[in-house]
Amino acid sequence: MRLRFGTSDYHAYVDTRSVLLDELNEWLAPKEPERGDVLANVKSFLDWRYRESIGALDEFALSDISRFLLEWCPRRLKGQADAAINLCFAIGVYFDFMAATGRLVGGADRAARLRRLTDDLALTVLAEVRDPTTTAAEPYRLPFVHIPPPSTDVTAAAEAAPLLAKIDALRNYVGSDGKSLTDQGHLQLSDGRALVEQLNTGDVLDLELGGRTLQPYSTAGMRRLNFIVDCAVEVGAVNLRQHRIVRGQAWDSLTPVERVRTLFTAIRELKPLRSLGADLDWENDELAAVLEGGIVHWLVPLLMRDRVGVPFDILREFVQSAAVQELGPDEDGVLEDQTEEGICLLLEVLADVGVLRWTDRREVRSILGPSCWTGGTLALTAVGRHILPDHLAGSGYELRRLDRIKEWDAAALIDVMALLDNRFDGELVANWQAHQPAVERVRMLTEAIVAAPTAAHRLAGLAALDEFAIEVTEPFVRQLLDTPVSGHAALWLISRQRADAETLGSFVDQDIALLVDALAVKVEEPAVLCSFFTGPQPLQLIEDMWRHPAPETAIVLEALGRHLPDPALRKAARKALVRHRSWMANRRN
Repeated sequence: MRLRFGTSDYHAYVDTRSVLLDELNEWLAPKEPERGDVLANVKSFLDWRYRESIGALDEFALSDISRFLLEWCPRRLKGQADAAINLCFAIGVYFDFMAATGRLVGGADRAARLRRLTDDLALTVLAEVRDPTTTAAEPYRLPFVHIPPPSTDVTAAAEAAPLLAKIDALRNYVGSDGKSLTDQGHLQLSDGRALVEQLNTGDVLDLELGGRTLQPYSTAGMRRLNFIVDCAVEVGAVNLRQHRIVRGQAWDSLTPVERVRTLFTAIRELKPLRSLGADLDWENDELAAVLEGGIVHWLVPLLMRDRVGVPFDILREFVQSAAVQELGPDEDGVLEDQTEEGICLLLEVLADVGVLRWTDRREVRSILGPSCWTGGTLALTAVGRHILPDHLAGSGYELRRLDRIKEWDAAALIDVMALLDNRFDGELVANWQAHQPAVERVRMLTEAIVAAPTAAHRLAGLAALDEFAIEVTEPFVRQLLDTPVSGHAALWLISRQRADAETLGSFVDQDIALLVDALAVKVEEPAVLCSFFTGPQPLQLIEDMWRHPAPETAIVLEALGRHLPDPALRKAARKALVRHRSWMANRRN
């Protein structure tokens, strides 16, 4: 069995990998109940060896194992301590298996040495994946709430995915008996020609050049067809067995949505630019690594604007800017052009997978190769909006999802209510922490109101209390009378006839925090904002405000300085703003 491979031997490598994993499964069967996890981890290790190392599956230097465990694992398994330990164990199993089957260079003694190293490094790997100095920065919280698409829309979008149809056509062509491959692991030329036509891959077969017709001698150059085959192999739709391509059995049990999910994950691993990009040398290109590694980042803007889509030109400029930041200045414009070519190719692949809808795009024809697309508008399909959120955490994003509302703390609930401008209060609160008793939920809310960072958050939290029985909320709101939000609590009780103005009115009258919060939520409505200053002592109100340390104070005073109809009051507001900023600076110092 061949156990060493170069970068152009992908099909042969996959053939060997499949055989090794099948044999390992049989070797493990009597002794390892969790062999499914072991096989998955060994597959990851072998893929690393082929794609990012030297491609030798039968011989390993100690430095190879150290590099894999101490460099690759911490990047991929941050925060996944159990997964890291399981991976270390699986690698040791692989060494023992290769020695037991007579394939490992150095035999059992070498396997024992490699396993000892793996065991010795396991604690270091565990510390690395847990160590806060090696973890990514705090995740970026996306400034919107994700509302999952209806399941019927998700299924319909998955069923319409072009690549699923092409893979089904490939499986039908392969048939129950399979098709033979060449000694190099490629499709036979006749099969390649037939599949290019059936799958409409866009590969150019007969090239007219200088009055001559150039015909292919091999399917190796049919890049788009080979990429479809690679995808099908990666997701198990077809398998490579002893120089034959055969149908995979596991594919039949997957739903269309599961198939698209599996394909999207596979696309991120398959390096599509290096498979498809014939015009440029993407094989070891840093730009290709940036573009392929950033697939999730490029799709995030589409998740933010899923109703209206994003013009291609805007997304292209976003990606070009990111590439320049990563790779340095682009003095001659070459990087910009290559980035555009690369992102166009990636977007075409993602549209084929079914996660992306690309409308009004323009075809750019090529003499020597397949056409490409540009322009138009991009949007996620329903299945794209369904799948992408599961990949965001691994790329450094935090997404608030309405389908996860049961898990939120009170601060997250209030944050979303403020973001949605209280449009779904009843539905949100009803589903939030629904397994908890009402008393506990109200307690969490009142604590979050006290700690709320802005006026909008405090008012949203108070609005959430209205979704509970007054008998439950009143005792907790009364406790707020001894906190910095005493004025809010007093007004809440008075307005709901749980106290009279004579008893608690002083809390309201003397609470500048309550006034600033009330004004802060009206700064976008100048007429309403200014109506607060039509009483007998408007100057005193402005004077009282500038010593309030909330961040909203400056916003309110600035708005009053622009919109108050009385020139004297406008001037007073501007002076108060200057004094407030000076006072805040002194407080910080």
